[in-house]
Amino acid sequence: MLENVIEDQSLNKYLTSFDPGQTILVEGDDSRDMYILVSGQLDVLKGSKKIWEITDRGSIFGEMSFLLRSKRTATVKTRTEVQVLCIPKTDINGFLGEFPQVAVEITRLLASRLGEATQIVYGFREFCDQLPDAVLLADKGGHIFSWNTAAENLYGRDAKQMRQGTVEDIYEEPQAYKNFLDEVQQRYSVREKILKVKHPEKGLRFVSTSTTVLYDGHHNFKGVLSLGRDVTDVQNLERRYRRVRNWFIPVLVFFVLAGAAMFSGYRHFSKGYQTLDEIKQGLRNQLAKDYVLLKSMLTDHFANGNKFLTSQLMKEFFRIQDTSVMPYTGLVLLDKDKKVFDSYSVKTPLDGKDMDGNSYGGIAFKGDEKTIHKVLSLYRVDEDHPMGSKGVEIAFEMYKRARFLGWLVFQMDVESLDNKYGLDEKGLEEFRFKMPQEKDRN
Repeated sequence: MLENVIEDQSLNKYLTSFDPGQTILVEGDDSRDMYILVSGQLDVLKGSKKIWEITDRGSIFGEMSFLLRSKRTATVKTRTEVQVLCIPKTDINGFLGEFPQVAVEITRLLASRLGEATQIVYGFREFCDQLPDAVLLADKGGHIFSWNTAAENLYGRDAKQMRQGTVEDIYEEPQAYKNFLDEVQQRYSVREKILKVKHPEKGLRFVSTSTTVLYDGHHNFKGVLSLGRDVTDVQNLERRYRRVRNWFIPVLVFFVLAGAAMFSGYRHFSKGYQTLDEIKQGLRNQLAKDYVLLKSMLTDHFANGNKFLTSQLMKEFFRIQDTSVMPYTGLVLLDKDKKVFDSYSVKTPLDGKDMDGNSYGGIAFKGDEKTIHKVLSLYRVDEDHPMGSKGVEIAFEMYKRARFLGWLVFQMDVESLDNKYGLDEKGLEEFRFKMPQEKDRN
């Protein structure tokens, strides 16, 4: 490679030697001299990371800064003793005229690099097109120069609109994006920011945007890489939940007061009412009251399969009460096949979520066929009880109008049942609950 040029004695005036570990070129420097390797080995670095090595005799490097009138794009250091021909920028034009084969070699080198870059860009596009999230690459001026198919679909723009536009043009509130970009540059990356996008067909959409700033080795801002995904449905759900949360406590207080007044004289709630002592009657009435309350709050969300809201409502139910005096420690929603749809427990840090998907199919539901509740006896294994501890649960039927949805299960405090109420499973089975307008099933 350029052997006749290297051996030309007239070029000895350009011959320069370097010891191992010396720096020949510095990334970001304004120098524009061109070099040809005579002997030795070189490392090419971006920042502190090695990206390439130059070992072939006759290899040309440093030519891009001269051709583009730009700063050095990488640092070049010697790995061994090195000899190079250093052509000063003032002599390069005359040198290329005297040795046109060097110009041909530079042309070949540039064509090779262009081909490699094209393949890399194409490969990047192909890879990004496999991603479900929208990918955008923009330069420091905000002009988009690479994107994937998901980005065209999410932002409602074709290839021409992408190529001719800027990132801030995509968003409904450009200033919000500019503020976000300022925040990203201060922190290098921001995990997530919800921004509004005006889709030409779908209307206003909410896009979760994660952005990373791209810098060169000298910390010069070069552009941004953004990932976006449509979170409009989640945003709408959160707004609905906030509305539910705002009226939940007043409604809960209303039901508690109304329930207390209703059940104090509601003798026909139980069929075949039996004389109970005051404490046992209080437990039965509390179960009835809480069942009515939870049923009214959970039925629609349970029927729609909305676990997010059922979880929040069950958690809120326990949060506003004194759990130290409650007769139960958790709630479980079973579907019609007796599989756990959702659960919450005050005893476990995971709120009982490790139960989700479990089946109650092998557990006997004991009780009179004419009552809406059944009593369950089961054993659960945990860290404190590796051999299993006995549990007692009461399951109430859940209907939406005439459609059977499943069961609302109260996980009872076994010690409280025995010590405070003097009840066992048989005593719980003898409770009688008959809801008003039972045939309607709400």
